[in-house]
Amino acid sequence: MSKSVYSLVLSDDIVRAVDALAYKMNTSRSGLIDRILAEKLSVQTPEVRMRGLIDSITQMFDDDIFRLQTGVGGMLIKSPLSYKYKPTIRYAVDLSPDGTELGRLSVSFRTQNAVLSALINRFWRIFIAVEAKYLSGIFKIEYLLDNDKLTRTLKVPIRCSDGSSVTTDEAAKAAADYIRFIDGLIKLYFESTPDDEEAALMIDKAYSERMKTAKIIL
Repeated sequence: MSKSVYSLVLSDDIVRAVDALAYKMNTSRSGLIDRILAEKLSVQTPEVRMRGLIDSITQMFDDDIFRLQTGVGGMLIKSPLSYKYKPTIRYAVDLSPDGTELGRLSVSFRTQNAVLSALINRFWRIFIAVEAKYLSGIFKIEYLLDNDKLTRTLKVPIRCSDGSSVTTDEAAKAAADYIRFIDGLIKLYFESTPDDEEAALMIDKAYSERMKTAKIIL
């Protein structure tokens, strides 16, 4: 959605109130006015769409397990990993404002332990190969593997049945389900740290089961 510069005549008291609220919300005066008018007029701006997605995704996580931090265009989800180095898995979701894709998901571990880093890199290489096997005929997913951090594009969600578009709540549920799926796989992997062949079989089986039940993919 394009933006242009307009001149508005506003009361000084209104401007002071807007500036105070904009400061609290970590946004600009123009951004807050744009948001207020969009909500009042029911206009679906990119900011409104992203905020709706973030709010919906947030509601689908249990704070007893996942710790959440939200921002204007994304969120950070933290999940503890029961492993001897006691790392935390960090899921960063950055939404796309232009709607060409849902956004990007980055999964990382805050660790400097070489053994843990090597294990998670093994996991990512196998996971990418398995996921590509199941999604290559539907989406072309872009991956970036940097040390132990994986960044993956999140495509605009579609229904598995007919490829049709989905609602904001359905897109949020699909994103939350996907993060939970990856989180469960990582934890299953680290429970036994199987060799590459066993890990590939385990991940393939889990992805096969996911594709049998998934109604929406992204």
